[in-house]
Amino acid sequence: MNTSSNGYVLGFAITVCVAISAMLAATATALGPAQAAAAEFDRQKNVMMAAGLLRAGEMKPQAELEKLYQNRIKEVVVDTGDGKVLDGKAPADADRMNKEGAAAAKDGAAKKAAETRYRVVAVAKGDDGKSTYVLPISGKGLWSTIYGYLALGEDAATVRGVTFYKHGETPGLGGECENPEWCAKWVGKSILDESTKLVGVIVKKGTVDPAIAEEKRHKVDGLSGATITCNGITKFVKSDLTAFETYLASVRK
Repeated sequence: MNTSSNGYVLGFAITVCVAISAMLAATATALGPAQAAAAEFDRQKNVMMAAGLLRAGEMKPQAELEKLYQNRIKEVVVDTGDGKVLDGKAPADADRMNKEGAAAAKDGAAKKAAETRYRVVAVAKGDDGKSTYVLPISGKGLWSTIYGYLALGEDAATVRGVTFYKHGETPGLGGECENPEWCAKWVGKSILDESTKLVGVIVKKGTVDPAIAEEKRHKVDGLSGATITCNGITKFVKSDLTAFETYLASVRK
């Protein structure tokens, strides 16, 4: 066998590539359940951080945190069309119903609306017995879709906490959206104005002036050098709050 021939070299390269590809595919399949479990645990931690049940960077055994989540948080499925909680439905049911609705939609706009009609809200109970409503938020930043959670207090209007846990924004710039110190600036902001109209939380370009009541009530400092990311966060937070507004209004009553 001529090991220097082009045919031999090509065949050897193809064999190695196929073998490595098969090994990588097998490894990915084997690790899939573990990766999914890790992602779910990370999601639960972010829900608890937004709700104030866990401090950022606080180290506790996974079993303890999972028990805390089970004992203090209840996930409910909300129909954002009418704001009603669907009793007996689990998060997996929301995914299924959204897919079914999108498949049955007759046009692009209807399909887009159906894809997110049923959404999951985590209702957390504090030490004082009061409820905190943790809403999933997500939308376009500069380079990526940013995912997070926004927690509202029992009045369903005052921010209790926020986390941005998954994104592909520029480190040191837009990536600072996950910085606990910046997220802490959201606490206490109101999503409603004095006439109870929804305004959301606005990420200002620059620094909030506490002498201006409107800024102090509704705005947070911007991230330096990340105007597009900040504008994206302002936009998608308002959009998601609007989707949940009928549900939140029923909670306020």
